[in-house]
Amino acid sequence: MKPYRAFALITPTLAFTPDCSGEIFTLPNTTLISASLYPTNTTLLLPQVPSCGGAAFNLTTPTSICRVVLDVPTSSTSAVRVEGWLPSPEAWNTRLLASGTGGIGGCVDYAVLQSGALLRFAVFGTNAGHDGAVGCDFFLGRPETVRDFGVRGVHVEVETARRVVGAYYGRRETARYYQGCSTGGRQGVQEAAVFPGDFDGVLVGAPGVEWLRIVASKGILARRVGWPDIGSEGYVGDEVWEEIVRRQVDMFDGADGVVDGIVDEPLRHVFDPAVMACREGMGEGEGEVCLRPEQVESVRRAYEPIRDSEGRVVYPAFGLGADTVPGQDFWRGAVYNSTSWTPHAFNESQMDFAVALNPGGIATDVRNLTAFRARSGKILQYHGRADQTVTPALSAELFEGVRGVTGLTQAEMDGFYRLFFVPGMRHCSGGRGAWDIGQTYPLDGRRLGPRGNALLALVEWVEGGRVVEEVVGAMYGDAQDGVKGEVVAERTLNSNPFRTPLSSNSYQMETSSRHPASRSYDRVANESAPRQVPTYTRHHQTFTYPQVEHRPEPGADHHRYVDGSQATFECLVGGGRGGSNVRKTSTVPWEVDADGDVIMTDAPPLERGDSYMRFGRS
Repeated sequence: MKPYRAFALITPTLAFTPDCSGEIFTLPNTTLISASLYPTNTTLLLPQVPSCGGAAFNLTTPTSICRVVLDVPTSSTSAVRVEGWLPSPEAWNTRLLASGTGGIGGCVDYAVLQSGALLRFAVFGTNAGHDGAVGCDFFLGRPETVRDFGVRGVHVEVETARRVVGAYYGRRETARYYQGCSTGGRQGVQEAAVFPGDFDGVLVGAPGVEWLRIVASKGILARRVGWPDIGSEGYVGDEVWEEIVRRQVDMFDGADGVVDGIVDEPLRHVFDPAVMACREGMGEGEGEVCLRPEQVESVRRAYEPIRDSEGRVVYPAFGLGADTVPGQDFWRGAVYNSTSWTPHAFNESQMDFAVALNPGGIATDVRNLTAFRARSGKILQYHGRADQTVTPALSAELFEGVRGVTGLTQAEMDGFYRLFFVPGMRHCSGGRGAWDIGQTYPLDGRRLGPRGNALLALVEWVEGGRVVEEVVGAMYGDAQDGVKGEVVAERTLNSNPFRTPLSSNSYQMETSSRHPASRSYDRVANESAPRQVPTYTRHHQTFTYPQVEHRPEPGADHHRYVDGSQATFECLVGGGRGGSNVRKTSTVPWEVDADGDVIMTDAPPLERGDSYMRFGRS
């Protein structure tokens, strides 16, 4: 194990005048674009960044850096751009940090460059082989460019970064790390699988490892909700989706014991859109939203998993409380290599074709991480429960897929791979939850430690052997726009997101101070934030029928189900938020079937607009 050195983030940067000239960056098989020295707090004016499609950036350097930009040819028709921000030799923490891209874009991730430099890494970004984030021209007739984006670009980046570090500092880095989300998450996991020697630690968010099916799901989803025939009876527009999501939050928000506008574990609930079906006289008032019968069916199909042309589930359903978005550019440029292709008739057969084609190796199987684990590599993965772009179910499937392919036990998986789910977080960042774990810039200066910064926690794990059991997320006052203002609450996120499955002979829920508060708010900064709830273990289970969720009340005595014996539970039925507006109560017997599902054997009927708001011991 490498000797671990703690970060010294508050140590002042020492003045220096090192050699940041182009001469030292004259490296084999590279073309130097620029090399310049920038003091701390310099406004870096980038009026037209080619890698970001000509976008303008005004960036502030968080510390003194040598900024170097190079092009690295990967074939006679392709090249990867690499940009590095190098702190002074006196300030450098001796570590290398690389980053990926997002979407189909080739834009250098300047947020990671800024945060990495602030934390004193020699930090690098890449365009992964092409410039721009919108359109398909950069892929048309360019299979080598597609390959750079698919699997090669980040590998070229880290190889180049190591040479730049050696040239500038006159020594090798002591450890190498990666940070990326979405497409950047895919690139990080692919690195661990395909190039296991590139990194010692990999931090990935919402990794789009089923990238082709993710992109395909947008087109399939659009078709399911009536697009492009936006005048049809079944079409569901944006305003209606907003109301659907709001209704889901109203129905399931309080299931975790806190009414905070967040569906904690959306994949454990079932939403029947019929509860929003129009009745006589509904939908005529201003602002009133209800669903026509055709829209009910569209919404129901929207939350179904994606199946291939033979009916096999190939992409899990989206969770409740998250909207989704469609896309098409990659299909035009990389799959069909044609500007005339349109998504209007997109179907599962076209998805199957793309997966079989596997352009650029983008669909490379990443589940075999044996070699990465063998060299003591570590993966820290996070995913927002309200992700509207990559369903969080995909992260759970990836984790279980790695365990299945490698044959590892849960304890062995925990030794090198940790997965966090972040309730209320949208795609990569933002949302109503305690989403900030140090993954975005500007970093919160109050949270520059391993408990509040996932990258620093990963460093402690790799170099100090301190397993990342939990990180603390921050919720900000204006939770929707991602601005890091006042911290109104912090939440401890546990790295074991999976529940012990309910069996026919062992079922236990209990209140105990020994359990980690992994699903409750730990500190509340003001009265506007959710109040603290007692710590307890919540074993959420989805029921086969009806759509209910079993949970103990906060502070309840432990409930034990043993050896198939019957117990009587109370079911509260209501149409209001968090169990209010209770319309009827009923005591019902329940049992556990052979699959481990709890079934109410004599449940009260639901009226239109009702839902089961609570199911607990009477």
